Amino acid sequence: MIIDVSNTIGRHKFKAEITAESLLQQMDAAGIDKAVISCYAESLDNESVYRAITAYPDRFIGLYTVNPWDKNAAAELEDALANKGFKGLYMNPIRHGYMLCEHEVFYPLLDVCRKHKAVVWCYGAAETFCLPVFFTAIAQDYPDVNIILGRQGLNYDNASAVEIARKNPNVYLDTSASMDFNARRAMKTSGVDKVLLGTGTPDAGYYELELLKVRGAAAEYPGGEEKVLYKNAARIFRLEEE
Repeated sequence: MIIDVSNTIGRHKFKAEITAESLLQQMDAAGIDKAVISCYAESLDNESVYRAITAYPDRFIGLYTVNPWDKNAAAELEDALANKGFKGLYMNPIRHGYMLCEHEVFYPLLDVCRKHKAVVWCYGAAETFCLPVFFTAIAQDYPDVNIILGRQGLNYDNASAVEIARKNPNVYLDTSASMDFNARRAMKTSGVDKVLLGTGTPDAGYYELELLKVRGAAAEYPGGEEKVLYKNAARIFRLEEE
């Protein structure tokens, strides 16, 4: 079993549309069993994600994307988690123009996630708006919400990201768009129980290369491959309960 926690589908103003079927073809070729999917933050094409998780519930896990500046953002997320089968929230502070220290902007969304035991995937890179250091306060304010630190610092701030995951039980690391040595540092510092396979396919990476990178790093630990490729994601998305 392999679960990838970072994949994009849907429409974009300047890029070719990514359909569920095209992503499934790539998944099948690489042996990916399930993909956590979200839309482009700037397009807010949640409808494509909804169609995918409805048509292929055994293959896709959906994250809902909202702009927290919109007055109906929390209500939209509530409906998506309660009634449409979405399992979490996708956040991209850079695209939506808020800093992760501006808690009043997005904490209403995390309140909804707490209510529904939903996972939060948040872009966390070496950028002013979403520095990994900001995740500490969020994790401590929402200790019962599982938070995936997406891109795990995006190479330039990986050292901070892995230390934050080590110190906070509810912060996990997504390996997408990271270098090989960063994946290795994540597993060494945070532990293999805190690292999740993320490829960013097809917008930020592709399955074959990412699998090679992650398997190489995880193989150094007893049961490491199974944990990073499947067990950790299954646990935080509560797939065993289903």
